[in-house]
Parts: sequence; C-alpha cells; structure tokens
Amino acid sequence: MKSTEGTEFNHADQKIALPDKHGMGFFELNKIVRCQSENSYTHFFIQDSFGKGNPILRIIVSKGFEHYESFLLSKGFFYRVHNQHIININRIKRYTNSNGGYLLMDDDSGYRIPIARARKEGFMNHLITYGIILK
Repeated sequence: MKSTEGTEFNHADQKIALPDKHGMGFFELNKIVRCQSENSYTHFFIQDSFGKGNPILRIIVSKGFEHYESFLLSKGFFYRVHNQHIININRIKRYTNSNGGYLLMDDDSGYRIPIARARKEGFMNHLITYGIILK
C-alpha cells in the first residue's frame, strides 16, 4: 500500500462521490456551487465543465445534510449560512443587506440564498479570515 504521508493535498482539487441509482458520480469540490437540504435529501448544485455553456447540474442524494456537512465545512471554503444551505464561498457573486441578507451565487440562477441572523456574524468573520473581505 502506497503511503501518502508528507504529500501536499489541495482541497479544491479533491473530489466527492455522490451516489445515484446507477452507481456514483465523482465531482470536484470546487465545482460545487451550493447544497440545499430538503428533509432527508440533499440537492447539490454543481458546475458542469463538460456541458455546453457550462450548465449547473442538480444532483439529488437521498442522504441528509448531516452526512456531508462536516466533510464540506472542514475544507474551509464551504460555509453553512442557513439551516437549509451550505455554500462554496469561492462561488459567491453578490451579497445583499436587504431582507435580512442574502447571497447570489455565480450559477446565474438568480436564487436568493438567505443568511440566517444567527449565522451572519460568523459568516462575515469567516470571509474576513479567508481574505475575501479585507478589513
């Protein structure tokens, strides 16, 4: 068995296996725009590098958020902004203060991702820590 000790690993290039009815699809973490929880399902919105015009794939997995949350958040570039939403901070297009605060992502869907009041300060601090917001 080959050891990976001492090998540098770029989390952005890492992949995640998402099961479907035919097997598993493997997707680069940096292509995940956002995840949305719906009861015991998780919807992954993923940039398709191979499609015409780079459309967004919607992959629905029959496992809840809790199955993926700690893995994604440990990478540093994902953040849970709401009970139903985990976003890739590198894919944020716009933050708007109105209506309690919401995000628009670079998937051009126009979908407004709400930021929970209880998570807003932590989210802003996360963006500062990772050098996205400069103070």
